[in-house]
Amino acid sequence: MWNAAARVFLLALALLAAGCASVDPVVKIGLVAPFEGRQRAVGYDAIYSARLAVREINAAGGVGGHRVVLVALDDRGDAALAADAAASLGIDPGVVAVVGHYLPETTEAAAPLYAADGLALLPLGAPPFAPTDPAQLPPAFLEAYAAVTPFDETAGPLAGPTYDAFGLLALALAQAEQTTGGITRASVQEALGGLEYEGLTGVVYWP
Repeated sequence: MWNAAARVFLLALALLAAGCASVDPVVKIGLVAPFEGRQRAVGYDAIYSARLAVREINAAGGVGGHRVVLVALDDRGDAALAADAAASLGIDPGVVAVVGHYLPETTEAAAPLYAADGLALLPLGAPPFAPTDPAQLPPAFLEAYAAVTPFDETAGPLAGPTYDAFGLLALALAQAEQTTGGITRASVQEALGGLEYEGLTGVVYWP
């Protein structure tokens, strides 16, 4: 009886190990925006677009065998909290790039920390990721955007720029994997240099 139970247990462990081995590795992209406070509408606009972009990237097979994971942090439009968020993302080795922060003062507070940690920052709210009129975005995108929101909400001025920022990063991640055989902070920065992406709002790049 014990031998039979032991065999079943060992078989279960083997199946579990096989399942774990088949899990795709992950690569993380940070998103920092004001999810609370006076600018919260902008923050939710960004996170819905980010979720849509990440969902589409993973549905297409991820990037270079990696599944993309979104790490979203709230800076409330506050410079000190923006710096704290940047520090938190910097100590997570899985995070290879960041999109954010929207306000000039929060971006300025966080940018030096990202630079020190070798993280590329795609700054929302500034060219080429400045707010754009959502009425100019394709109907198919607006429909997909509404579908990821809890109440079929309409896209705002950061919907297109955020989506394009993640599109540019997906291209950079793929190029980093192809040219260096791995996705790291350094390889992503190298891939972003001189890279352009034709997005919903026009041509975007790492400024």
